[in-house]
Amino acid sequence: MFLKRIIVAAIFIPLLILIMLWGGIAFLIFVCSIISFALFEFYQGMEKGGKHPFSIDGIICGTLVPIFLYVWGKQILFPLLTLIVFYIFFRQFFKFKVKDAFINISLTIGGIFYISFLFSYVLLLRNLSLIGAKLVITVFFVTWMSDSGAYFIGKVYGKHKLFVQFSPHKSIEGVGGAILVAVVAIFISRIWLTFPFVHTLIIGICIGIMAQMGDFFESMLKREVGIKDFGRILPGHGGILDRFDSLFFTIPLFYYYIRLIIFS
Repeated sequence: MFLKRIIVAAIFIPLLILIMLWGGIAFLIFVCSIISFALFEFYQGMEKGGKHPFSIDGIICGTLVPIFLYVWGKQILFPLLTLIVFYIFFRQFFKFKVKDAFINISLTIGGIFYISFLFSYVLLLRNLSLIGAKLVITVFFVTWMSDSGAYFIGKVYGKHKLFVQFSPHKSIEGVGGAILVAVVAIFISRIWLTFPFVHTLIIGICIGIMAQMGDFFESMLKREVGIKDFGRILPGHGGILDRFDSLFFTIPLFYYYIRLIIFS
């Protein structure tokens, strides 16, 4: 499995960096692709757990989120979310079935918010300033390094289990490793993106914590529906949702920290 992870990373990461640097429509297509695949995996996982979300509607609405955001900017987010909520409510109403109605609505809208709205912040981050591409590269780099730190340090030194009801393999040592490696990674990123020392340290700690929160949240969902992974599209990594779950939490945090604190 480790060899597969390395091979996939060696192929995928250089292409991803090129798309981040390129920006524009190419980057939008990348974001839409990740969101649509992740939503497909999410709804498929819910269906395996006996749930009945409106999968096709959710995927279509979720994929429209980054497109609308790209065209009209962040001011469209709240009106768009309102329209999507109303649409899904009407979708359930005209199904003329009462059984599990609220669960179906909640899962459909929840998937859109969890995946589409949170990940679409990467578009705002990419366009935040002239260094937008470097910001995106940084948050991906630090988040995935943090995930790797949690995995390897937890595997070698993990003895004290943490939140076993969500994931039996997570440990306190693994979480500590995630934070430590995130801090190291954010200081490495100062090679191409320089922040003041204190802000660099705070960002590293926050990303390390939020990356683990994203991982724990996805583990909770998997335990709820009784599956090991949401997909198999990435050998050694699982599905798109398994690979990007931490980023759904770290990207919005990073965006607001940069915009409201560093660029204020």
